[in-house]
Amino acid sequence: KGKSRHKLWMDLCQLVCKHPTQVKSLRVEAIIRSGLRTFTDEAGHLWCALADFFIRQAQFEQARDVYEEGISSVITVRDFSMIFDAYSQFEESLVTAQIDAQQQSGAPPLADDSPEQQDLDMRLARLERLMERRPELLSSVLLRQNPHAVHEWIKRSEEHTSELQSLAYLV
Repeated sequence: KGKSRHKLWMDLCQLVCKHPTQVKSLRVEAIIRSGLRTFTDEAGHLWCALADFFIRQAQFEQARDVYEEGISSVITVRDFSMIFDAYSQFEESLVTAQIDAQQQSGAPPLADDSPEQQDLDMRLARLERLMERRPELLSSVLLRQNPHAVHEWIKRSEEHTSELQSLAYLV
């Protein structure tokens, strides 16, 4: 019907990711990973689609692993930004959902040592750590593009030096 192989592949990926419970006979992860090898210009979309597949199945740890793998493997800032934005929205939505559920239950505020409060604190710490890691992750993408970029190595070493100085100040 006039669709290119690329368009058919992207439609298939979108379809299986949006309806994971209805697609039982296909190995969705293998299909998308094959697409990652074939269509490198769509890496950001495909990594996000794979993570979305796991999110829709409530497999949040696997989705987190996919986001981390995607961020550590992409070579363009555009793909990095796409994955990082989706990853941060995912983490933020988990925090928001837990806060909303606690508020809607009408329960009193959580005690500091309750398992629910510890879970919320862990989710908040994950989100905060992700945001703190953004400059380092972006630097890694730029260095994957050009490992000989001296100015990027200098910038990265300055970031690590300032981190070490702030840690020394705390000690």
